[in-house]
Amino acid sequence: MSIKRALRGAAMAATAMAAAVLAVPAQATDVDPGDYTPLPEGTNLAIVYGQFINRDQFELPDGTKLKDDTNLDTSVMLLRYVHFTKLGPFTIDPQIILPIGSVHDAEIAGQDLGSDTGIGDPLVFATIWFVNKPGPKPTYIGFSPIVGIPIGSYDNEKPVNFGNNRWTFNPQIGIIQGLSDNVLLDVIGDVTIYGDNDDSGPTSKRLKQDESYQLQSWLRFNLPDKKTTLSAGYAGYWGGKQYLDGVYNGQAVDHQQLRLAAQTMVAPTLQLEAIVGRDIAVEDGFREAGRFQVRVLKIF
Repeated sequence: MSIKRALRGAAMAATAMAAAVLAVPAQATDVDPGDYTPLPEGTNLAIVYGQFINRDQFELPDGTKLKDDTNLDTSVMLLRYVHFTKLGPFTIDPQIILPIGSVHDAEIAGQDLGSDTGIGDPLVFATIWFVNKPGPKPTYIGFSPIVGIPIGSYDNEKPVNFGNNRWTFNPQIGIIQGLSDNVLLDVIGDVTIYGDNDDSGPTSKRLKQDESYQLQSWLRFNLPDKKTTLSAGYAGYWGGKQYLDGVYNGQAVDHQQLRLAAQTMVAPTLQLEAIVGRDIAVEDGFREAGRFQVRVLKIF
């Protein structure tokens, strides 16, 4: 690749970064194994996530991959509260997710893009289960209308931001099906609809984004101790092209990822979880070289 082309690519990527929604809140609707399991009325969950994501490559629309001196890291803590109750005959779980953390070590082809630290955009929603059949081979089907509220850290003078400065609406359907006494399949599908960011970049351009689509699945295996579960997962994201004042900025939500998870109950009301993941295919944007998450879940 010529120096001139590399510089042109870096400039285009930097422009994309100026309007990108790159922080974890953009993917806070990722679902962990078993998340669509309804619990008894009156149950509460307090959940703390620690997540680190390293991105090591940026792909331009013409297929050019910027690898040298290209990086973007996010370090995030997610605070989540869930309450299970009844709405008529249906189980529902009103909840909120609050991200706190930073996007840092950001550069494309050696061009420093700075960092941002603060509170992200909270998500509020409630899942409603239309099918709730527990048992050795359970069947659960739930629907979650998820709303992202744009109150997170945002400064249009910064190339990267932890907040999004726009509303999002993310209707999601989750299905859990028991395949045997010790094997379960989770399948989750959703679409994200993005509001406009009218203050994108130092010249306050309008950022618009097409809808993006996501499909997630987990194959879960319960170990003989009945306390530990191992899972293999897949996540695919499509669409979500971004436009600055009507011009495509080279950013989209288009990547495929494989994941592994382990969960164990260390006490009757306390669960620990660890997840690792890595992108296996990317178009138009950053590649996740490594995703690492730990979670502590308390039932009360």
